[in-house]
Amino acid sequence: MIVSEEFLSKARSAFDLNEYEIKTWTALLSRGKSTAGELAEISTVPRSRVYDILESLTRKGYVLKKNTTPIRYETVTPEDALKSARKNAFANAESKASELEKVKSADAFKELEKFYKQGAEQIKAEVVGLVKGRKNIHAQLRAMISDAKKSITIVTTHQGLQRKAKHLHADLKKAKEKGVSIRIVASVEHASHVPEEIRSIGDLKKAKSAARFVIVDDKSVLFMMDDDKNVHESYDTGVFVNSPFFAKSFEQFASTHCQSMEKL
Repeated sequence: MIVSEEFLSKARSAFDLNEYEIKTWTALLSRGKSTAGELAEISTVPRSRVYDILESLTRKGYVLKKNTTPIRYETVTPEDALKSARKNAFANAESKASELEKVKSADAFKELEKFYKQGAEQIKAEVVGLVKGRKNIHAQLRAMISDAKKSITIVTTHQGLQRKAKHLHADLKKAKEKGVSIRIVASVEHASHVPEEIRSIGDLKKAKSAARFVIVDDKSVLFMMDDDKNVHESYDTGVFVNSPFFAKSFEQFASTHCQSMEKL
């Protein structure tokens, strides 16, 4: 019996059979019924393996075992074999799903979760992203302020202070009500230039030079690339860094300089 390798490969995949199983089964299909010895000859499967293979095919529902002398095997119809294959697939899936449920309580799974959390923290700590456009910058700042648990440091320009009073006042107020410490450093000429909405938000200091960045909880920083006097709002670009080491360095730098700054 000559059967193409392509056919055998497709049949193996469809019925979930190994190489010897598909050769034995197709040989039996061509004969209808046969003994193990006869099938070994026409299928080229070693005689020592044929008996085990036929038992496996019988369990899977593709072959019927006849208790005759000698024992003969008979194939079911391809349609019935397909029904058995479908039934086997469902049974295997249920068994696999049951095994996977058991994995949850295994020590190995807990170790995997531990590795994942460590990896996720590492990825999280290295996130760096560009935020382009002032509208998007404000959206990023809102998210950072909303996530704040302990502290917010805002270093901004005169114009930036006006924008934050307009766009971020409500967010900063909520953060303050949660107990978040807020410090604002702005390059303004006089206290009268500070918007009323900002005065009651937090500690206000007068910056000696222009800078634009925000630090939250010593964990994340958003700093702007350009002086806002020299860039159109559509092209204003911020760099977001979620790194405790980087944020803490920025915070220490800001704190050191704030000590000598004039209060507003």
